[in-house]
Amino acid sequence: MSLPSFGQRRAVKKLPETVANQIAAGEVVERPASVVKELVENALDAAATRITVSIESGGTKLVEVEDNGYGMSREDALAALERQATSKISDSEDIVQINTFGFRGEAIPSIASVSRFTLMTRCAEAESGTQLTAIGGTLEDVSETGHPIGTTLQIRDLFFNLPARRKFLRAPATELSRIRQALTAIALAHPHVALRLRADGKDLFRLPEGDTLDDRIRTLLGAPLARTLTTIQHTENEVSVTGYISRVDAPALGTPEQYVFVNHRPATAAQIQYAIREVWPLRDRRPSLVLFIDLPPEAVDVNVHPAKREVRFRHGNRVIDAVTNAIAQALNLFQAPTPQVEPPTPSQPSQPPRSVSAVAPAPLSPVTPLPTPQAPRPVVPPATQQHIHFPTPPPAPFPPVSAPPERIAPIVPPATPPEAQPMGKVNFAWLRIADVLESGYWLVITEQGYVTIDASAALERIAYERFIKQAHQPATQPLLIPETLELSPSDADRVSRFLPELEACGFGISAFSSNTFLVDALPVALAEIPPSTLIPEIAVELDKTGVRKGIDHWRQEVAARAAASAVARTFPIKTREAAELLLRDLSQCAMPYTTPRGRPVMILTTYRELARRFQRN
Repeated sequence: MSLPSFGQRRAVKKLPETVANQIAAGEVVERPASVVKELVENALDAAATRITVSIESGGTKLVEVEDNGYGMSREDALAALERQATSKISDSEDIVQINTFGFRGEAIPSIASVSRFTLMTRCAEAESGTQLTAIGGTLEDVSETGHPIGTTLQIRDLFFNLPARRKFLRAPATELSRIRQALTAIALAHPHVALRLRADGKDLFRLPEGDTLDDRIRTLLGAPLARTLTTIQHTENEVSVTGYISRVDAPALGTPEQYVFVNHRPATAAQIQYAIREVWPLRDRRPSLVLFIDLPPEAVDVNVHPAKREVRFRHGNRVIDAVTNAIAQALNLFQAPTPQVEPPTPSQPSQPPRSVSAVAPAPLSPVTPLPTPQAPRPVVPPATQQHIHFPTPPPAPFPPVSAPPERIAPIVPPATPPEAQPMGKVNFAWLRIADVLESGYWLVITEQGYVTIDASAALERIAYERFIKQAHQPATQPLLIPETLELSPSDADRVSRFLPELEACGFGISAFSSNTFLVDALPVALAEIPPSTLIPEIAVELDKTGVRKGIDHWRQEVAARAAASAVARTFPIKTREAAELLLRDLSQCAMPYTTPRGRPVMILTTYRELARRFQRN
């Protein structure tokens, strides 16, 4: 392998235009979803009220965005292919008061430089439209064409001239999922705009013009999630916070959906995430939320990230206070002083403040609180080491003595007794049970000292290793009455892609409609967990870590939960004979020192430690 040639003297030279555009494309165009986001935001800046996005092969073959916005003249269309050419800012003062979505002048030339690019457009003043064709950033043809007022852009063969970048794209289904997520955020921020998404000739959603935010949440995030939300509405220090957040007492429904908008731009900042974490009272799961933060344009810098995903606030503490107080007020965590807006009540949801734009959230219908199921704990995979450093208890305090203790000979470990059991994997020559305590602990003698074993932890480790060997064919429990599972569109998309893998995990599941599934069987170890929580969670794990790692993780999770359930049903071990049988099984475990979730099974106290604590020389 050749190493980079650092330290060599090289001349400074200007990059060719095509190379410069490709470098700029690396900042703006990460994947097909980036292309869709940039082009749809351009359409919104052109005052479009109807936008259609068509996708083929996850956007790698075709991304087409058609809008009914202002359109462009021939001169403007040609200028749009030039770097740093934009109609959205004029001078440096505009940069600190951004009121548009795109302003860098990089998106169109960057996208054109890594694709086969076609632009068709017409403005109201022109009798005919203009069509531009570029390949790899090089203008190939300019001609007149018939076109309605507005713009259509066709992006074909994305990254055709950058095969290394193309190799990093995921499967078409995964890329399509990211496109859908990007459009979901835009659709929530602009419910008044009609938005249509077509993929390989099939409509994924078709949202009408003039929707409310309530309508969009129910359509895009699902009615079950919408029923768990409560209204947020609060203003302080020129920061308006509106939207919805899941109630604390609402059930967990699959993956939490979180959409944050700053001045109706999908974006976030460290201060916002900090405020949400600090005020949300549950630590075992995150809330679902649709959060709009509106403040003067000069108080926020949207130019800190090439893809405009993050923003920076001039007064971050004001934003933290506003978001914290808004969520706390919505969840009734405390009565925040809000002279501008009265807090919402379940019987009469409050209306958005007058300072919020017309697309601010509409209140969702109140619902009856539902009990919250216990969230599953994370699995700690079994370690591979065969030795462990046991914790040493601190010395207990003793009253002072009037005379020094007389010299006692050091403790000599006893010889191996005939009834002692050899420990295969454990780092001791032998173990012998001295006593079985009523408190659920065993006292075990070894050649190094004595070991205290937690009987329930030992049972859990033994059961786990038995179940993990059977996890490739998990036991399945049929349901007497099949359960209908209604998911959010994003969760439904993931579950649809991983139906075979879910069946391999022991689920009986089939598609019933676009966002609804029929569940007729569950893995025995997971039968007590609501499928509405468990199945989307497994699909997220498969999507995040890949099928192989995701399946392995959930096989471990199934085994861990089955082991914990088996231990809960086991009577306490009260006889020495039963304890000796389990001790022999424990000695054959691959990792006998901890439970699958990392709790210690045994603690060693050595003879050396006893001598030190008893002050023997």
